[in-house]
Amino acid sequence: MNFEAIMKLWTLITTMTAINQLKTAGTFVFDRYFKSKGKQTLGTTATLKIKKGASVVLNTIAAGADRDVKDLGKIYELTIKLPRFGLSGQILAHEINEFESLQGKAKAEAVSKRITEILKEHKDDYMTTLEYMSTGALFGHIVDGEGKTLLEFKTTADPIDFKNKSNIEALDAIDEALVDELGKEVPYEILASASFIKKVAAEAKEADEFGKGGAASWLDENGKRVLVYNSKKYIPFRASWIDEEGNKHQFIKDNGAVVIPLSEDVFDYIYGRADHTEALKVAPKLFFAAQPEPLEKGKGWGLETEMKAIPYCKRPGALIKLEYSE
Repeated sequence: MNFEAIMKLWTLITTMTAINQLKTAGTFVFDRYFKSKGKQTLGTTATLKIKKGASVVLNTIAAGADRDVKDLGKIYELTIKLPRFGLSGQILAHEINEFESLQGKAKAEAVSKRITEILKEHKDDYMTTLEYMSTGALFGHIVDGEGKTLLEFKTTADPIDFKNKSNIEALDAIDEALVDELGKEVPYEILASASFIKKVAAEAKEADEFGKGGAASWLDENGKRVLVYNSKKYIPFRASWIDEEGNKHQFIKDNGAVVIPLSEDVFDYIYGRADHTEALKVAPKLFFAAQPEPLEKGKGWGLETEMKAIPYCKRPGALIKLEYSE
């Protein structure tokens, strides 16, 4: 079997299955908090419904962003153009010559390995982009593919202050705030600045909660030093975002933290059909990969992939802010 015959075995269905099933190194935010299967759309735009809750306001809209915002009372309805990310991979003529030196099964396996490598490189890049956008969504931001915040939803509710409260009292206040917002109790974690975690840990140490039988401990989770106190995780978080003027801002300020509910009711994502004629033959998937095609002038073969998606927070009022005041 020659090289061209092997390439024809890589049909649209084969490439689509491969890129969507490929394992990547994984992401912290998207893998951990975006548990839904996502919603698909056939067009280039998506409609996002953001529930206001008791205290959610639309804070900023980036100049020149493609969006239409309607205030429907308890819901903001956004029509937004889905950001598109596309990559091209190539198997050039000199590589093909090397493959042709192989025989039978060895040749087919070598070609398949190279195609899979290209697909994985592309998917890793897409996951990096998706992770950046998902991180913004954790804090009520809707972020485009260039990292700009298109819209930002903020809560006018005062942060829950951990100072002068026992840890249990502070957690009870969080539980009540979440029930008020979501109508039910949901599990959650706390993303926090290093200074916030330091103060909570000092409180636990003073109460002699570390050690055998105590309510506090330290965990190593994928390189993060996580504090567990009274069954709640306090996870250090240092990510930042860029405003439309290019200024960097920390998502979590010193002595601050935010509650992240572990619920499909809070986070979601929408993905659309790729801008490729081959995409019309299959249902939309988060990652698209076309059937390999010959390049012009005998240069080799090309492989086109695409992602068109946006993650967002449906209930920004559930992102309860915390502080540990001086």
